[in-house]
Amino acid sequence: MEKKLITETVFSKQNDHNPILFSEIDIVLEPNDVIHAGFDEGFYSENNSWDSHYYLEVHRDRLENDEEFKKREERVKADEENRKKRRYESYLKLKKEFENGSNN
Repeated sequence: MEKKLITETVFSKQNDHNPILFSEIDIVLEPNDVIHAGFDEGFYSENNSWDSHYYLEVHRDRLENDEEFKKREERVKADEENRKKRRYESYLKLKKEFENGSNN
């Protein structure tokens, strides 16, 4: 297992009335940063709604740190153990079902 790239939002801004200017980005941009910008017209319904707005986000990839890698490694190991346990439980149920079925 190797460390993987993680995409982080390093800048985010929203404005309800005016487009967001490049000069408002208060971080140093890197060559591989990805900028997502646009205008959302808004949505209104009985259960959910939001006003129209302009938005701008800067996303940056980075390699996961040692702590994140260790947590992911432990989670993957625990997931594999759980899958193995569930497969074994299924095996036992099927074994019991077919052993009982063959006695008839």
